[in-house]
Amino acid sequence: MAQKGSVRRKTVKEILTDNKLLTEEQLNQAQEECKRSGELLQSVVVRLNLMSRVDLLRTLSQEWGVKAVNLDEIEIDPEVAKVIPEAAARRHRAVPFVKEDNVLFVAMSDPKDFFVIEDIQLRTNFEVQPYLTLPEDINKVLDKAYGLADSVSVDKIFGDLKESSEEGLTLEKAEQKVEVTDIDASAPEVEKLVNGIILGALQQKASDIHIEPFENKLLVRYRIDGVLREAPFHVPYSFRNALIAKIKIMTEQMDITERRRPQDGRIQVMAKGNPVEFRVNIIPTVFGESCVMRVLDRASVRVDMDKLGFLPDTMEKLQISIRKPYGLILVCGPTGSGKSTTLYAVLNSINDPDTKILTAENPVEYNLSGIIQVNVIQEIGFDFCSALRAFLRQDPDVIMVGEIRDRETAQIAMEAAMTGHLVFSTIHTNDAPSAIARLHEMGIPSFLIASSIECILAQRLVRRVCNECKQKVQMTSEYEQLFKQYGIDASNATLFKGKGCDVCGGTGYKGRAGIHELLVMTDEMRALVLKEIAAGPLRELARKQGMRTLLEDGLVKVTQGRSTIEEILSTAQ
Repeated sequence: MAQKGSVRRKTVKEILTDNKLLTEEQLNQAQEECKRSGELLQSVVVRLNLMSRVDLLRTLSQEWGVKAVNLDEIEIDPEVAKVIPEAAARRHRAVPFVKEDNVLFVAMSDPKDFFVIEDIQLRTNFEVQPYLTLPEDINKVLDKAYGLADSVSVDKIFGDLKESSEEGLTLEKAEQKVEVTDIDASAPEVEKLVNGIILGALQQKASDIHIEPFENKLLVRYRIDGVLREAPFHVPYSFRNALIAKIKIMTEQMDITERRRPQDGRIQVMAKGNPVEFRVNIIPTVFGESCVMRVLDRASVRVDMDKLGFLPDTMEKLQISIRKPYGLILVCGPTGSGKSTTLYAVLNSINDPDTKILTAENPVEYNLSGIIQVNVIQEIGFDFCSALRAFLRQDPDVIMVGEIRDRETAQIAMEAAMTGHLVFSTIHTNDAPSAIARLHEMGIPSFLIASSIECILAQRLVRRVCNECKQKVQMTSEYEQLFKQYGIDASNATLFKGKGCDVCGGTGYKGRAGIHELLVMTDEMRALVLKEIAAGPLRELARKQGMRTLLEDGLVKVTQGRSTIEEILSTAQ
């Protein structure tokens, strides 16, 4: 073997040149990239798509007279990979993948390097059988075996952390302040990765973090402006269990040993002096535990109703309803449509020292000063019904129930609304008229619905046109026809569309705004509810009385340059 190793053999560059596999320009490009990145030439050639992995390995295998192996197709025992110490394996770019008797099969980036083979034999007392593979494949196996992130991925996350540090973004856990933005080489890699994921979400103003295990990869995604986007960094697959375990520990509520049942918890941190909470839910999947963290930024909900995007006439009607001394006001829409934010803004607007406000939530997402908030705990039988009964003995002026989801809760809420209390709640329906039909389906009598409800607000969130890259677009005949169809005056409208820039991530949208549909219970509407409860006739009467549908409200906001027709149609049609 020593004699074979000493025979002069062609370099990768010579093989590529002699076989005319790359043009001179491509070869120069690859060599420049090698100087910049420090990678081997064969890795760069594959990464830049100058040659396919299969063709390159086949060519090198034939030229060097050694077999090639695809490590992705082999289930490698981590204990076999650890036969060579990690430092030596990374230095030599070599990893064992099979062990038989006294023979060790080793994948190498340079299988004709006699000195490396000799060193492995001396370290392990095995006879070495070398195979050819690419360096990045070796790194993947070592990462999986030793649970260490590849340097590029970690550097990317650490770079984000350093940038965060420059912006003064820090996290605080419980009573103790932790400056996670300081890169400490001795700190556990898992903790740094968790902090990197959290800080990335805060930087990009994400509403949710999704950490999802699949068969051969761990995917981290952020929900930004209602759309899921893959995180701009790679988390090694070997970190999947460690990341979830670390998150469980941070909640101080979850059982780290329990991997068979769903679990819920909360994490509280400080970012730029503002308290930020993460509502954490973890469920078991076929490939490991999947985690979703809802970002609850308390500062983001302390907004005026004026900033929620209501059109003037809608705002005026809603203000009249919420200033009444009693009645039921419902906000409806699917999950993630901003119902809670709207309710918190409404409660803030009527939160006076002479008004006692009680809320029952599951769970309490934001703490509001001057408002008594109660966590509903289903496990011990303390549900919305129980909370409502208790509230009525607390002499409240205003009650907010997180959600009406059954007949008993609906009936108690409506009875409270009829006995001198202003009651707010949410219900899951697509539009405002459907909420009345839904309550009737629950078994609520028509007279109770007609006499207790003051108004119903349906809403959705649509993406705003990015202010940094927006540009005017022409009014097409198709657009004109759409506006005319819904009776919207677009003669003086200026339409905008985002071109896509670094600020908006190339999407053309940045931030979100609400579109609304407000059904006010007039005397005519109450009379119709007593006769017939069906969404169709209710919608028809409401529109005659001035209700603007979600789609119409969205199209009006398009004429104001807030969003695009495509976004409104995809959300409200």
